[in-house]
Amino acid sequence: MRILRTVIRRIVRAANIDYKGRKGEFKVNEILDTLSAEDTKQKHINNFTLLDEKDKSHQIDHIVIRENGIFCIETKNFRGVIHGNEKQEKWIQTIPSSGRKYRYLNPIKQNASHVYHLSKALGDKYKINSLVVMIRNNASTIQSSNVINLNELEDYLNNYNDGIHYSNGEIIEIYNSLNDLQADITNLEHVQNIRQTKREIIQGVCPRCGGELVEREGKYGKFYGCSNFPDCKFTKNK
Repeated sequence: MRILRTVIRRIVRAANIDYKGRKGEFKVNEILDTLSAEDTKQKHINNFTLLDEKDKSHQIDHIVIRENGIFCIETKNFRGVIHGNEKQEKWIQTIPSSGRKYRYLNPIKQNASHVYHLSKALGDKYKINSLVVMIRNNASTIQSSNVINLNELEDYLNNYNDGIHYSNGEIIEIYNSLNDLQADITNLEHVQNIRQTKREIIQGVCPRCGGELVEREGKYGKFYGCSNFPDCKFTKNK
């Protein structure tokens, strides 16, 4: 009976996380819809699924194509206080009311994989900007300029400037190329792909490019990096 209760709790928690995630994506989509209505040159795609050269699937919450850049957006609807940075494998969520702590995969690393494969799919012709949006506006304790609050999203996109400027024709071309790349797979197939990726990491294989994961030492200590660096920047903490 105890095992059954544990299984039920896990199922309920997973369903709750999925619901909150979709709710967060909807809020971001509302903002992007408004921006697209105000700026007819902006295009965006939601719930984008990409198959890489190894037929592995990658689900991207939002892709935005604007005059000032291409943005790959990951949304997170975590409540409480979130602590993390770009290097950590997992972030820590603390619920103030109970003091409970939970660990989640670092969404910056998660989105870095999306950016890598998206860039490859587009022939490495464009710079893809990674952005993580915290739906509950609790990004202040996260150490990264690529993580922002939901209420900062509109200003961030409007004011972003790294010298890139796409014409309306280029925006439409990129948008059409992405639509052609949209994959039609089931959620079960995507979950199976995730499990395969985890197995590859355990076996010392880079899940992005198939290279070998080798031990390296950096500013934050020892870690595993892809042997194809700098072409592939996949890393995993030791």
